[in-house]
Amino acid sequence: MADIESQIISHDQQWRVLRTASARVPVVPARLVRPAPQPSARVVVRAESKDFDAYLAEWADKFEKTENKPVVIGWVAAAVSAFFIAEWLIHLPALDVVLGFPVQLVGLLTLPYLAVRWYVDGNDASKDIEAAAGSIIKKLPGLEKK
Repeated sequence: MADIESQIISHDQQWRVLRTASARVPVVPARLVRPAPQPSARVVVRAESKDFDAYLAEWADKFEKTENKPVVIGWVAAAVSAFFIAEWLIHLPALDVVLGFPVQLVGLLTLPYLAVRWYVDGNDASKDIEAAAGSIIKKLPGLEKK
């Protein structure tokens, strides 16, 4: 083994086989040798949230408890329409450069904040969304609680 280590191998000879007294040892370039995989610590994330059917049942229950069903239906239809109109407006060719980039930038800047808030700090995303929706509902006419 000391015989192999003491020899200087040029770039042309790196694939040649060196002879030793007992065996033939192939010379492999250092850039092709990969280190053995090391065991890594794995993080197991378990989702403890409701499935979509549970959310639908909860929303249906809240809708049944409301007194102003036509007003609620109107505001939901207006919100869905406003979402699709805003999406269409942002992606118009003339406004895509003006509105598209700032909206994407706001989304990219908000993503790390929400990731830290929900995954690192352990806050519940559904409670945050319900609180934001509740603050908006308080401001809309016809949806105030009596």
